[in-house]
Amino acid sequence: MDSAFTAIDNVRKALLSSFLVFYGFYVFVLLVLFFFTMGPKALMNVFTLQHVVNAIIWILPAYVANGSPVVIGKFFLSKNIKRHPIDFNKRFFDGREIFGKNKTFEGFLGGLAAGCLASLILQYMGLHDLALGSLLALGALLGDLVGAFIKRRIGIKPGDPAWILDQVDFLIGSFILQFIFFGDLDMGLALIAMVITPLIHILTNFAAYLLKLKNVPW
Repeated sequence: MDSAFTAIDNVRKALLSSFLVFYGFYVFVLLVLFFFTMGPKALMNVFTLQHVVNAIIWILPAYVANGSPVVIGKFFLSKNIKRHPIDFNKRFFDGREIFGKNKTFEGFLGGLAAGCLASLILQYMGLHDLALGSLLALGALLGDLVGAFIKRRIGIKPGDPAWILDQVDFLIGSFILQFIFFGDLDMGLALIAMVITPLIHILTNFAAYLLKLKNVPW
């Protein structure tokens, strides 16, 4: 038992140290970019408690859509049910997988349904709009696919980490779809989401690993 806890602790430390290096540089670059985009005064007023809460509520359908496929696969799909990869197990021109076997139609549609349901609940509570929330959910899933495509192109295998890309690809997909279909994007809320999401993502994934919902802690 002690050796198991020691192994978990070693994984946690290695995971945290490597992630924090990438995360620190990522946040620095973000703040510099937004400093010149928004101006120093607007940037200083972004990180209030109310703005952070608003950002989490706004992006919550994307969070739900992105995280649901793991839960759906674990609890709602029998191991005997055949999964259907979105790329049909085909290879790209470089000979590598297009997305990987982990990206399935079942996970995509389940995540979309979960994100839409979250949007509906939030709309009922007067906190969100169903159309916008559903669009954010769809954007999250598409962004995750793009992230998987990029990882395959640079030789990262399914399940292996790509710090920051893994944590923000779904956010960028959500941002892009909102801007395309709604014509606007609150830069302050987007910045907050970009800063806090990697931390939330790594913590929830590690918790899912400890609960045996995932095979890897990232």
